[in-house]
Amino acid sequence: MRTPLIAFLLLLADVIEGLTHNIQLSEEDKLIKTLLARYRRRGKYGRPVSHYNETITINYNMQLIQILDLDERNQVLTLNVWDRYIWQDMHMKWSPKEHGGVKKIRVPPSKIWIPDIKLYNYADTRLAEKRDALCVISHTGQVLWMPQAIYKSSCVIDVVTFPFDVQECKLKFGSWTYDGNLVDLKILINDTGHDEGEIDIGEYVKSNSWEILGHPAKRNVELYTCCPNQPFIDLSFTIIFQRRATFYNYILILPCVLLTSLTLVLFWIPPESPAKLMLGINIFVAFFLLLLLMEANLPPSAAKVPLLGTYYCLNMVLITLSSFLNAFVVNLSFFGARRPLPHCMRMVMFEFFAKILCMDSLVRPFRDKTISELTSRLCADRMPFLGMNLNGDNSSKWNKSDGRSSSAEGLLTAQGEPDQHFAQLNLINYQLGELMEFIKSYKGRITEKDRKDRVAREWKAVSLIFDRIFFLIYLTTIITSLCVVLPIITEPEIPGLGKS
Repeated sequence: MRTPLIAFLLLLADVIEGLTHNIQLSEEDKLIKTLLARYRRRGKYGRPVSHYNETITINYNMQLIQILDLDERNQVLTLNVWDRYIWQDMHMKWSPKEHGGVKKIRVPPSKIWIPDIKLYNYADTRLAEKRDALCVISHTGQVLWMPQAIYKSSCVIDVVTFPFDVQECKLKFGSWTYDGNLVDLKILINDTGHDEGEIDIGEYVKSNSWEILGHPAKRNVELYTCCPNQPFIDLSFTIIFQRRATFYNYILILPCVLLTSLTLVLFWIPPESPAKLMLGINIFVAFFLLLLLMEANLPPSAAKVPLLGTYYCLNMVLITLSSFLNAFVVNLSFFGARRPLPHCMRMVMFEFFAKILCMDSLVRPFRDKTISELTSRLCADRMPFLGMNLNGDNSSKWNKSDGRSSSAEGLLTAQGEPDQHFAQLNLINYQLGELMEFIKSYKGRITEKDRKDRVAREWKAVSLIFDRIFFLIYLTTIITSLCVVLPIITEPEIPGLGKS
């Protein structure tokens, strides 16, 4: 009961104040009140046409202001734009002569009919995309509406050539409830409608992350399964832009090239150095960290793997193989003296690969004779020492042949002291025999040591040849992969434009 009374008192106070102060309305105020009063009588929900079957044409375009963000992980493009709508409203016409020369007025969009143009491929949790702006209405009935908007649209991200990738994102606009027979859409260019055009980038603020390569717009007519007899019209605005890769050149490309070059050092480190395997493992970890860094900027379930990621994985595979090969080389170098080098391997490695790889000076000492020949030469030494042969023959001029046939014994016997001197000769003979046995054993150990050292040096030479072979294989693989991958990712194919 109190509310109507309060409203009545306020209205009465308004009327009394108006009569007292005698408010003067301008021609624009009077015109706006008249037109809006007419609109209230007819309603704002029906299209402003004379007949139901008439088609109203909406000319629309968007003026791109800024690319705010491209969320690769969620595949969402965020744009700051100014929308521009132009249409004819037959209920908003007047004669400037009858209204003091007023040719344009501004009214809120909530007071008149506005088209229900929506972004079809939106990816936004907000309820409103636009900031309301006044509609500029001309005396001819033309309505110009330019609201500011922040659009978040879904966009399929292609990361094959990351970080030199070119993205193509489409924004599809159309009437949500009216088909093409009731509301027609045209692309607005110079206040007129066209079937094809481009996005207005006259006020575009350049992005630090993206460079726009193309921005075409096209009108489409679609027939949906829900309404096969009703054509729906939409406007597709395509933005083609390429990532500015300067930042990624320093955090992804340059470290990759440096680590790849550092991997080549693995094959030049001596096999006996423990840093050989440690360096390979550290480089593997570094590539894995680069792979994680790149993965943080990509969609979690990308349909295609970036070529740069493939290159990283290739390097990791090669580093893993090189670590195995280095372990193999170290094994050959340290434990190769267990048996002699096979003859076929000697011929292949020393006679073929050593000459091709310019390592002839390394294997030249091993080409004169084989190990068996060397052993036979060392063991066949027949030079006597103090009348004792070192070849295992126990015969000696000191050995007694018949007990008293030697000249020394005859001399001693002639001198009359046979027993005493014969005992002394036996003692000397025994001591010389012990000395000869020691010399023969020592010479055998020296011969065996020399043989093992030579075998070890041969296996080490084989390991160094294997190192050089693996180095050339790795270098060829890296250069080939770089020649294949870098041109593809640095010169991606731009849709509709070919190579960049």
